[in-house]
Amino acid sequence: MLEILPETHDDMLAVRVSGELTNEDVDLYRDLIRGRMKQYGAARLYYEMVNLTWVKPGAALENALFDLVHGRAYDRVAMVGEKVWQKWAANLISPVKKKGVRYFELAEREQAMRWVQTGQE
Repeated sequence: MLEILPETHDDMLAVRVSGELTNEDVDLYRDLIRGRMKQYGAARLYYEMVNLTWVKPGAALENALFDLVHGRAYDRVAMVGEKVWQKWAANLISPVKKKGVRYFELAEREQAMRWVQTGQE
């Protein structure tokens, strides 16, 4: 499930994913981030993962391809999670993002949000 967080505004998209991430969730995410990239030239992203149990393989592949094509249009990206594989995923996609990806633990979510918003911890 994809939840749009209230901190979403202007060039910043803040989302929380949980449970099962579907193709429709990934389509919505891509539409929202693409719109910000188009309007502002770049987009900041806060991406929080809580109790994420499954990502549909097709959705994961489509998202990876989107990141490869549009990676340079991302500004600051914070991935917030609770599992080792989520940290690995952040490290894996970091090189294709303009400013890389910073990974934060769930306990650091306020620090992550502040960093995405202001560039400071």
